[in-house]
Amino acid sequence: MKEIKIHIETLDDFQRRSMDMAHRLDRGARKLTKGHLAFESMDGLLKVLTPNRWRLLRALRHQGPLSVRALSRALDRDYRGAHADVAALADAGLIERNEQGAVFVPLTRITAEMALDAAA
Repeated sequence: MKEIKIHIETLDDFQRRSMDMAHRLDRGARKLTKGHLAFESMDGLLKVLTPNRWRLLRALRHQGPLSVRALSRALDRDYRGAHADVAALADAGLIERNEQGAVFVPLTRITAEMALDAAA
């Protein structure tokens, strides 16, 4: 199972987590850990993970790899909007392309953690 945790994280926390990981690797630890997708603010997270993009992720996960055109038809959306959402989700690392150029979700689980007192 390939999973990722989406959360809000300050730059200091990100650097601390990265240094901890580097030290574990230096000591020879090779255990895979859950991936992270961190945002500096809730506004940033919600800008990337809109309701339409969540629907797109679910559709791709359910239907498997699709061309962007087939995906836009499956979601009953215009091609340009679906293409822009695919590009944003690919930039975030939540969507990839296979050898045939179809897009797919390489994850089996996405966990979102949102704390009320997280960075604004």
